[in-house]
Amino acid sequence: MRSYHWPPLLPVVALVLMPFLPFVNTTGLWLGLPRMIVWGAFWCLMFTPALLLSERLMRGREEDQ
Repeated sequence: MRSYHWPPLLPVVALVLMPFLPFVNTTGLWLGLPRMIVWGAFWCLMFTPALLLSERLMRGREEDQ
């Protein structure tokens, strides 16, 4: 697995584990919304910087060759 594959894995793992994390899958509110919605929205938004970092790592590798 190349280094540019690693950054997007963090949001994927966070979203896959979301229903199993006890501090997320409980009753309660964060910012006035259910915890799972806030958690899911945050990690969906984190895909953008993760993919940007991945793209920059791919470009850097292409320029080195």
